[in-house]
Amino acid sequence: MRVAAVSSKSIIGNVQENLSVTIKWIKELNKKGAEFILFPEMNLSGYSKNKTVVDKVLLQKELLFSKLLEISNQVKLAFAFGFPEEEKGKYFISQFILSNGKIIGKHRKTHLSPSEKELYSEGDEIEVFLIRKLSLGIQLCYETHFPEISAIQAQKGANVMAMAFASPKETCRAKIDRFKRYIPARAYDNSCFAMTCNQVTENERGTVFPCASLIVDPKGNVLSESFVEENEFALADINLDGIERIKQSKMACFNAHKRTDWLREYYE
Repeated sequence: MRVAAVSSKSIIGNVQENLSVTIKWIKELNKKGAEFILFPEMNLSGYSKNKTVVDKVLLQKELLFSKLLEISNQVKLAFAFGFPEEEKGKYFISQFILSNGKIIGKHRKTHLSPSEKELYSEGDEIEVFLIRKLSLGIQLCYETHFPEISAIQAQKGANVMAMAFASPKETCRAKIDRFKRYIPARAYDNSCFAMTCNQVTENERGTVFPCASLIVDPKGNVLSESFVEENEFALADINLDGIERIKQSKMACFNAHKRTDWLREYYE
């Protein structure tokens, strides 16, 4: 199965331009044979914690989603993109998964950074989404620093962890190096592939969000990476059948031997 992680460029609040960029990548990677594309956290809206900006982009949600559902019906691949939600006065940072012209799932960010909590609320569900042979676990930026989320997704059957970022500062090289210090461990410990991409943007204060895309295998080996100073992507063919061989190994599938009941007391 061929997958892609796109560090697409976003402009905060300019949803029409962000939609155009997103559709461009979908069409281009569809031609390259990708079966799943991961876009960055809040790529369609631009990453913002400004309520006025978020309210404005939410007014365009119906039109934006209709166009993405239309393109989803025209291509062979599935894709996951980022956009905020509002429900009963609460705001959420969410990632939506589209396939065959339908929304097949969404993930609401379960762990927020301290500054995000000033506007957004935390989601309370961790699900796995099925796309052909792909069992997808979504994580959004700050969530990736909590290993328990990856373990739960693996327990629910995830074979790919799709980690979408809107992470500021650092150079592209420094960002990809930081990803390499801990993302491979999430893959290795849970016998999963992992893929990441960072939103490329500049916020209201002039803070730059650098390009960084990465795909690693269940042994933590890098399959594809990109960290150039422009829109770029990581693309790789992944063998999902190989995960079953790992799970059959007594010494390679670590979660099978985790003393869950004993560990629980340390979280209570």
